[in-house]
Amino acid sequence: MNIMADNRSGFVLSTPEQEGISTDSVKRFLTRLENKHIPLHSFLLMRHGRLVSEVYYAPYDRNTMHRMFSITKSFTSIAIGCLVREGKISLDDKITDYFADKLPKSGAHPLLAMTTIRDMLRMASPYDKTTYKQFDMDDWVKTFFIAHPNHIPGTCFSYDTSASHTLAALVEKLTGMTMLDYLRSIFLDEIGFSKDAYAVKDPVGNTLGGSGLMCTPRDLLAVMSVVASGGVYDGKQLLPGEYLKEATSKQISTTAKAATYEESFGYGYQFWMTRHGGYACYGMGGQYAVYIPDKDIIYVTTADTQAVKDGTQEIYDAFWDEIYDNAGDGELEPLTDNRRKEYETFFAGRKLASVKNECTGDEVNKYTGGMKNISGQYAVDDNDIQFNGFDIEFRDDFGMLRLDIAGMDISLPFGMNYNIECGIPDDGKEYTAASSAGWTGRDTLLINAQIIDECVGNIIIQITFRHNDAVVMMLKHEENKFNEFSGFFCAHKA
Repeated sequence: MNIMADNRSGFVLSTPEQEGISTDSVKRFLTRLENKHIPLHSFLLMRHGRLVSEVYYAPYDRNTMHRMFSITKSFTSIAIGCLVREGKISLDDKITDYFADKLPKSGAHPLLAMTTIRDMLRMASPYDKTTYKQFDMDDWVKTFFIAHPNHIPGTCFSYDTSASHTLAALVEKLTGMTMLDYLRSIFLDEIGFSKDAYAVKDPVGNTLGGSGLMCTPRDLLAVMSVVASGGVYDGKQLLPGEYLKEATSKQISTTAKAATYEESFGYGYQFWMTRHGGYACYGMGGQYAVYIPDKDIIYVTTADTQAVKDGTQEIYDAFWDEIYDNAGDGELEPLTDNRRKEYETFFAGRKLASVKNECTGDEVNKYTGGMKNISGQYAVDDNDIQFNGFDIEFRDDFGMLRLDIAGMDISLPFGMNYNIECGIPDDGKEYTAASSAGWTGRDTLLINAQIIDECVGNIIIQITFRHNDAVVMMLKHEENKFNEFSGFFCAHKA
């Protein structure tokens, strides 16, 4: 990837040095995260309204739609702000006034009846957890009105994605449009937001207003640049400036429930506050669009930190240390041609990390008897998830694992020390993954399938071979799917 992107998007282009940031700072940022095993998918950097760096980790590229998870909440907030500007709602309206059809026959619980739209925007609903995760019910919005509240709304911060989901449903109810189409009509189309971007829906067709957005990192950068400008784009006031000012200011303390240091700086209206007076759209796994006003910097990341302890904080810390602290006020000396080409080669060569060998082929062959000896079919002892068996084969630097789980045949190809794209089924749909494997012990094969689709996560399968036996350990790092990939199993070669 070139340090400077082309300008098909309408972004004004520059170089890091022209905007007071050294290209080496960007390289140190990326290298630091790679060394800490943070699976970064993209990084975009803008300063003074100019795009100065854009990096993708193959197979991701600038056109890849990425699940943005809770960044969706910020889009929901913007839609609510537009409804306020149109006079269709007030932030102090009671949410129950708009959803009489969702209330139980006995009426709204008194604590829910007190709940305002403002409370929900501030993550100060009367619930201490997301309501639709508590019910086996297709109508996720209804769960917000039938769950049992446990505290007075507006009193404390408690992260509740069902509040965001219900607010998105409110947008759709009042506009007769999907939330994304409504935002397209307000500003997204004008700023070049991807035509094929979309939002995942709940079982009855409501937009997942707390987690469903699918778009590109460039889309996030474009939206955040409009938010950072107070809603102005190309000289036009597209979004309500006063609302955005409130939304991106601290409205409630998050100190008591902060999971990381960066989460302790407060919360606005579906925006997180950060150090140095900044604010962020923040989604699970390292999805970020962050604006730092004092240095006029916006950066966007997509990633998958779900399996990395404190991974999201690592992204913040790397940015503060390597880029923010080194961003100056004036231009820096331009790069020489040789240095520029060196950096371009580095940025263009980023790939998703793959599993690497920790043992040599000779060590593995000596202990296992070779790939032909361990290839074949294996039966698995009785277990709760009906994992019936597997077979495995190796071909030079490529392998294939076939699994029989609950009568479902799953084929998982993998590259030895490199990723290959494949499909993994779940609930009747096939999800794209990047799959690799390596020998982490003289008898132990580790397979890592990184999901790069509507859901983001990974599936780990470790197989330890002992003569004609094998021990299989499977686990997944993903919010809701691939639950069959779980557990320890003993297997015996057929």
